[in-house]
Amino acid sequence: MVCERCIFSVNNILNKLDIKFKFISLGEYRVSVLNSSLNSKLKSELINLGFDLIYDKKKIISSKVKAILINIINEDVIENKHISSILLENFNYSYNHLSKVFKLSENISIEKYFLKLKIEKIKEYLSYNELTIKEISYKLNYNSISHLSNHFRKETGYSPSNFKKNNFKREGINIK
Repeated sequence: MVCERCIFSVNNILNKLDIKFKFISLGEYRVSVLNSSLNSKLKSELINLGFDLIYDKKKIISSKVKAILINIINEDVIENKHISSILLENFNYSYNHLSKVFKLSENISIEKYFLKLKIEKIKEYLSYNELTIKEISYKLNYNSISHLSNHFRKETGYSPSNFKKNNFKREGINIK
């Protein structure tokens, strides 16, 4: 589960099946012990909605790391804190351990994954055309507009302004 709609969907399934849950959040839910029939129904309903069920401890850790990073990206303004500090507040593992587990599970480092999330968020902001590059830079905690622009160009091959122009051309909108 990576968004509030996911939590809502899982909550609806649990209610529909009359399953009392102890805990539900992004990437995780906990229920009481279920009989095999009810457990099968729950699994089936979750899979039908496109959710993956994870039993491997390393995959669970990676999933939780992803959920935390997605929450960070979706904050109004990203705090000026290191990712490692934020993750350490949420786990009883060293950052080194989390980093190794994530890399083995996802084939990408935590830092690179977070940068990819930032790029996707920049694309989203540019597509909405409501914020300036300076405002986007501030929201995503870049040191400067040029830092954001260089990072964006390196990852996409476009400057933010060229991406914005090309995006609006595809939609038939002219911007200046």
